[in-house]
Amino acid sequence: MASLPETIEALQIQPDKTLKVIEIPFASQDLVKNLPEDQIIIRVRAVGLNPTDWKHAIGPFGKPGTIAGCDAAGDVVKIGSAVKHLQVGNRASGFTFGGSFQTNNGAYSEYVRFVAAVCFKLPKSMTYEEAASFPVPHLTAVQAFYMRLNIPKPFSPNPSRESILIWGGSTAVGHHAVQLAVLSGLKVFVTASVAAHEELKALGAEACFDYKATDVMKQIQAATGEEGIIYGLDTVCENGSTDACVDAMSASRGGNIITALPVSEATKNRRKDVHVEFILVLTEIGSALTFGGFLKLPAMPQDKAAALEYVSKYMPRILENWKEGQGNPRFNTQCLRHMQGGLEQIQEGLEIMRDGKYSREKLVYTVA
Repeated sequence: MASLPETIEALQIQPDKTLKVIEIPFASQDLVKNLPEDQIIIRVRAVGLNPTDWKHAIGPFGKPGTIAGCDAAGDVVKIGSAVKHLQVGNRASGFTFGGSFQTNNGAYSEYVRFVAAVCFKLPKSMTYEEAASFPVPHLTAVQAFYMRLNIPKPFSPNPSRESILIWGGSTAVGHHAVQLAVLSGLKVFVTASVAAHEELKALGAEACFDYKATDVMKQIQAATGEEGIIYGLDTVCENGSTDACVDAMSASRGGNIITALPVSEATKNRRKDVHVEFILVLTEIGSALTFGGFLKLPAMPQDKAAALEYVSKYMPRILENWKEGQGNPRFNTQCLRHMQGGLEQIQEGLEIMRDGKYSREKLVYTVA
């Protein structure tokens, strides 16, 4: 194993919610010298930007003095003793909880520590930038489907034949969810802007609906037939989207809906036969945490175990025969928007996301 640098550059949140590249000690950190058995260290080569990143950096949840960023891909340089699915020298991608409490660790840096359970090995032809676009959105969809809704996992000999409604199919989470749902045998119904419909059908969506249409509910109910829909995933969670998902569930069988953001008690209780549950991908790290400075979540070791099983057993098959810029017949990334400038320019990308000046694309930066 090559020696680790004494200091590294990292993107730190400032008191005025701007970002600054600073030097921090690295090799001397206790958690670097005595790496926990379930963690890895990677040399960061590329990073991806998520909505949670701007909120926890230049937005309301950012904590000054902490290191920003969740998603990164790079080269594994050190592994804990319990890590079995990755080795030093592998290329890997994963996530951490950036901008929250860690003053010496975050994805937007030259090196990062990850819990290995939320890290996957890159296939030979996958670029670091493609891989950096995966962790948070992909593992959010994984959590929704396989840890909460208990949908059969990809390639199951007994796939589901049920229907699912994905509200916001052209979001990053929606993009991954559509493809995973297809791999699990579901009939996929999606809402999105009209401009995204052909793209989503190419990913396997059975039918797409314009979420702005005044009769969108009637369209969905007509398309899904008498049996109706029993699964829902709301990736948007605004302007009444979760209420609409609740109303779209089967009139005779009810349903279960997963939301990417917390929703009101009124929405949760809108129908007695429809269960609504908020998820947070960060629970897959396995530690208790506080999200957004106010939402306390207990440690969920079962989520960590499920994530490890998924990245070890299912991810290699999903990414098999990957081709750079094309993906494979089973899966592909969102359209990547390659940003310029490395760590120093990440604030620009986060501002673009904050201001909504992007659409159906994933912002990524090459770091090294």
